[in-house]
Amino acid sequence: MAGERILVVDDEPGVLEMTLEIVERSPEAYKVRGAEDVTTALQEIKQWHPDLVVLDLNLGRRFDGLEICREIRGASATSDVAVIVLTGEAMDTAESMLLDAGADDYIRKPHFTPALLASRVRAVLRRTRKSSASTLRRGPLILNPGRREATLDGQAISFTPTEFDILHTLAVNSERAMERHELLDRGGNQSSVDRTVDVHILAIRRKLGRHDWLIETVFGVGYRIGTSPTATTS
Repeated sequence: MAGERILVVDDEPGVLEMTLEIVERSPEAYKVRGAEDVTTALQEIKQWHPDLVVLDLNLGRRFDGLEICREIRGASATSDVAVIVLTGEAMDTAESMLLDAGADDYIRKPHFTPALLASRVRAVLRRTRKSSASTLRRGPLILNPGRREATLDGQAISFTPTEFDILHTLAVNSERAMERHELLDRGGNQSSVDRTVDVHILAIRRKLGRHDWLIETVFGVGYRIGTSPTATTS
C-alpha cells in the first residue's frame, strides 16, 4: 500500500535531511515529515499519527529516543505506530534496551546504508499493515489481525506491531515449529535476526504472564504455539 506516513526524527540537520531524502525517494510514495527534537516529535506523532517513526537513539541527550518509544507504546492512540531506531551504540545490551522500549527494529549506524534503511522500512510496514484475515483463537488468546487487536482471558493486551506479527505468524502456523528467520523479515546477518527474535519473544512472554506457555521453545529449530501449560518456555 502506497502513501504511508513516516516521521523521521534526528537532532542533526544534515542527517535528518539525508534520511528524509532516502525515504522520500522510495517508489512507494510515502508521505514524510521530519522533527529535530523530542517535543516536536511527540507533537507530530499525536497530531499526524504516522504509520512509522524512524528515530535516532540520542536526540541531544543519550538514550532520549527511548522516551519517544515509550510514549508511543504507552498511549492507546499511538500504540500501533511502528518504530525503527538508528543507533551508534555498540554495546551488547543496546539491542535488548531498544526492543524492550518498544522498537520494532533497529539499524546500527556503522552498517547504515540507503538500501538497508529502505529495505527495513518496507519490511516493517509490510509486517504492520492491517489484514482482512479472520480472527484466530489459541487457548485463552484471541487475535484479530484486521483490527490488530489481541485479548487474553477476555482482557485487551497490547503488543507492538512486530510482537503482534510474530505471535500471529505462530498462531497461523500452529501445526509446526517456526524458524526464527520465518518470524522476522529484516534481512541482514542471521545471528542478529536470531537475537532480535529472541528478545521479541521474551517481551511477548512477559505480556502473556501466566499464559507464557502459549509460546513453546523448540530447541534447534525456533518456536511454536504451545497447546498446554506444560509446554516448555525456557
